Amino acid sequence: MHLYVMRHGPAEERSPTGRDADRRLTSEGRERVRRVSLELRRLRGGAPLPRLLSSPLARARETGEITAPICDAPEVELRDELSLDADLPLALVASLARGGADALLVGHQPSVEHLVRTLVDAPGRAATGMRLRGFVTALVVALEPEAAPHADGRWRIAQILDPHALG
Repeated sequence: MHLYVMRHGPAEERSPTGRDADRRLTSEGRERVRRVSLELRRLRGGAPLPRLLSSPLARARETGEITAPICDAPEVELRDELSLDADLPLALVASLARGGADALLVGHQPSVEHLVRTLVDAPGRAATGMRLRGFVTALVVALEPEAAPHADGRWRIAQILDPHALG
């Protein structure tokens, strides 16, 4: 099983409504998400992504809606656990791990970075020597369990898709 954690793409500074939850992706943000999603599909060898779960906030939801068809995900599941003010979605991750199917979570900073660091159980540590040095918009961290997912819940960083490195 692989768990992919993604920060939403670049969004407008202010929404027309003035509500943070309504901030949408910019045109550059949509293009960045598209490029990263294509790279995620390549990383997965073109295999369909069984689940894509997103915060219901506009910028995260749009990120998921761009990514889903590119990665052949069946639908975007909106989950309040991935919203800005929610607690870390550790129960959601545990449930996904028990299910065994690969999944992508789309959320917000600082929650996505805190989630990855908590799952990895050290500041950016990875067996491969990869280190998480922040979580820019549209960045994806691919995690895999260190042992059976239900054993101790520890994960390692398998890959980091940094949109700035994709050109």
